[in-house]
Amino acid sequence: MSSTIEASSLGKALHVLEVLASSGGALTLLEIVQELGLHKPTVHRILGELIELGYVSRVEKGVYQITPKLRRLALGEMEDRLTEIADPALRALHQETGETVNLGVLRGTNVRYLRVIESTHPLRRIVEPNSTDPFYSTSLGRAITSELSDDAWDALIARTRLESRTSETVIDQKQLRKIHQRAQQDGYAVEQDQNDVGVTCIGAPVYEDGEIVAAISLSVPTARADAKALQQFIKAVIKTAKQISSQL
Repeated sequence: MSSTIEASSLGKALHVLEVLASSGGALTLLEIVQELGLHKPTVHRILGELIELGYVSRVEKGVYQITPKLRRLALGEMEDRLTEIADPALRALHQETGETVNLGVLRGTNVRYLRVIESTHPLRRIVEPNSTDPFYSTSLGRAITSELSDDAWDALIARTRLESRTSETVIDQKQLRKIHQRAQQDGYAVEQDQNDVGVTCIGAPVYEDGEIVAAISLSVPTARADAKALQQFIKAVIKTAKQISSQL
């Protein structure tokens, strides 16, 4: 066993990924252990962490394989391809609503904005592409994480520094869990005045191969988001997210 494997948890995790990636399919826990020469509990722990991060999936009890997320990351092309494919639908949503449209992905505990098409209204939220916001206070982040299992969501929250962005920001973990469960149930997320005062955002997940890879959102001044308008915005956002997913 090499000193590199012994040196750090990162090195061990990378070697586990290498073994899985080169296998051409799924491997049992015992096969991975035998390949690496690591202790079984160590490999089991690493696999659990990689599952939480979305890079490995458990096919059945004791059997594992890498996920499409890892393959896309290895190719280094996901974000450019995603933006290119999504752009026509995002522009159509912008034209339909006249409001700011966003496309974002989860990076660590933050949402990174890949594409922002600003509203033409004087009253609007201005966000720069490549800027980030916390996942827990944004509709984008809530939509992207909406299908995480309870264990994976708990692990994400445990890594997250929960801070109030406004007086309305929810940082209580029990309340955040209810918000997460609501997004799971509804298939979209809404936040009002929690990331920016006076701004309401509606987000919906974007799928590829049955997996959430991103989300889109509409940022609207709360003054323009009464009950009737909000329902129209929700329908438009969900429709657009489905269009992009079908293209992917």
